[in-house]
Amino acid sequence: MITSLALSVLPVLVFLLALNLLDTYRLLTLRRILMTVLVGCGVALVCYAINYTVFGSTGISANWHERIGAPIIEEILKAAFVVWLIRSHRVGFPVDAAICGFAVGAGFSLVENVDYLHSVASGNLALWAIRGFGTAMMHGGTTAMFAIVSSSLAERAGSPKPTVFVPGLLAAIVVHSLYNQSPLPPVYTAACVLIGIPILLSIIFVHSEHKLRQWVGSKLDKDIDLLTMIATGEFAQSPAGVYLRSLQTSFPAEVLGDMLCYVQMLLELSARAKGDLLRKEMGFPVEVDASLGERFKELAFLERSVGRAGKLALAPLLSFSRQDLWEIHQLNTTAESVHGTSN
Repeated sequence: MITSLALSVLPVLVFLLALNLLDTYRLLTLRRILMTVLVGCGVALVCYAINYTVFGSTGISANWHERIGAPIIEEILKAAFVVWLIRSHRVGFPVDAAICGFAVGAGFSLVENVDYLHSVASGNLALWAIRGFGTAMMHGGTTAMFAIVSSSLAERAGSPKPTVFVPGLLAAIVVHSLYNQSPLPPVYTAACVLIGIPILLSIIFVHSEHKLRQWVGSKLDKDIDLLTMIATGEFAQSPAGVYLRSLQTSFPAEVLGDMLCYVQMLLELSARAKGDLLRKEMGFPVEVDASLGERFKELAFLERSVGRAGKLALAPLLSFSRQDLWEIHQLNTTAESVHGTSN
């Protein structure tokens, strides 16, 4: 049983670890990845309850359930957590979205294979190798594919609107359904999954890291240029400063002052986060600033002072993308974990 369980579980966990090692920017901590695996375990338990309730007690054909019903329910529930990650800016690039998606699938397959082992109790090691290298990789691969497609579409759209999640979800359901009713022998189906998923994710990783490197460099230069203009007094004559002065008729003077402080602090935090990413890429340790917690408290105060109308007015000036919001969230998470602050 131990050998069977290892064959059915270890391949997907080893591949997940490999994905994390390939991420040169270390966008996700090992703790976050393990927590995501646990979420996948929870999703599997929920799916088990739904499948038993809906299909086990209604007399629906087991063949229809395996081919259509189970892929729909399982992929929707696995995708739900990834949707929350993207909408809350906890992932910002396809590379970290892919790791989270695969981690959800890894946790799901872990519970599924343990249950399958308990139900079948077969000593046929070939069966468990197929479960590990085929079915488990399929669960991780389909959710990773959903995460990659959804993250990329959300980036193009500028916001994670509900419609950006539909194409990836449909693709995941179709792949899962085709796997369940594949005309090929199980060994060949598992081989296709084992070869195809690593190739696909490797291509995504290379492309995503190239875009990430370009984004860090170009945005860091812009952040530093604006901070330099603010520090030297040139900001008032810049197009950004002229735009900010044009808001005098719409906002009181004290709110305008807070808006300038808000812009400056966001730029400083954004530049700090991009600098941390560059240090990680070059292999240097990243030291946590002891003042980060207080700075995020001040940022929260300024955000309340500026208000929703002020933030909307500053949107053309800041033009923060999903990636900018993600990096601020990452920096804030680091401050909270070290200092116990919350905003």
